[in-house]
Amino acid sequence: MTPDLITVGGLTVDNVVAADGTVALDVAGGNGAFSAAGALNWVRRVGLVSCAVASYPKETIARLEAGGVDLSGVIWRDATLSAGSWFLYDDSGRREEGLTAPGAALAEAGFPTDRLSPAQKAAWRSMLRDHAQPDEIGYSEFRVLHPLTAAQVPASWGDAPGVHLAPSALAVVGEMLEFFAGKGGVITADPGWQLADLSLDELGPVLARLDAFLPSEVELRALVPGASVSDALAEVAARFSGALVVKMGPKGALVWDRSAGQPIDVPAIKVATRDPTGAGDSFCGGFLAGLVESGDPVQAAHFGAISAARTVSTFGASNALPEDATLARAALQQEASLCP
Repeated sequence: MTPDLITVGGLTVDNVVAADGTVALDVAGGNGAFSAAGALNWVRRVGLVSCAVASYPKETIARLEAGGVDLSGVIWRDATLSAGSWFLYDDSGRREEGLTAPGAALAEAGFPTDRLSPAQKAAWRSMLRDHAQPDEIGYSEFRVLHPLTAAQVPASWGDAPGVHLAPSALAVVGEMLEFFAGKGGVITADPGWQLADLSLDELGPVLARLDAFLPSEVELRALVPGASVSDALAEVAARFSGALVVKMGPKGALVWDRSAGQPIDVPAIKVATRDPTGAGDSFCGGFLAGLVESGDPVQAAHFGAISAARTVSTFGASNALPEDATLARAALQQEASLCP
């Protein structure tokens, strides 16, 4: 059976310390999983193309499947990971990248596993920085060693009405475009740092096969150095005929209006943020669902904003799966009434 939508990307286990010190250990993460969770606010079944360790928590797998994630496109590898990702957020929602250690390391170091004080948080961050080992295998290294391939995608999934390519290596993106492009479905992509390091000329062959391109503000500025956000959007739009959206974090998103030559602001939904991990990925999943359904990038961005709001209100991709499928639609109607 062909899922309603497809997402391609990572499936990980993350450890999070929120801005207020709340700790969430060994929660489902990965840009593919969060994209799927975002899309599932709007459709019933999303296929995930990913690669994960065979020891992935069985309870989490069951929750993802019960929530509508079809894992038929996931390859399970008998690999041993020596570290997991740690995301420690400050009050502005920023986090330091590249911090890794097993989830159990927090308790082993004598810290509480429910909430850290500011002093404990600073001490744990310092320990994580000192912990870094050059031969350590975490999820970033795992994805390099076990890249996704088109061969793992179930053949019937090529007929899906929409697919989102979450940040992946250029070779992976190229192979997935070879599989999905030209089959009639909508294809969206988030460049991540992997593609943001390219020049626009180098990115051209990828853009030519996309229906929507969704960089973050940081990625957009990397693609067009020295330009304002509006000017950078105009520069990319001159080379790309599809929908162009820049994710602006807690400020929402900007959708490029080709007829007016300027961006349209789609604000974020105001909710209490517990964990911003995966918000951009969830936005992309919601955006894909909205673009497939409506064909309107601005409307699709509202879908994305609602999906992102669900994600930041909890911890982990499996917890971000919608508990009530009617809530997103109700929020969309409310947005429409506020922004006629």
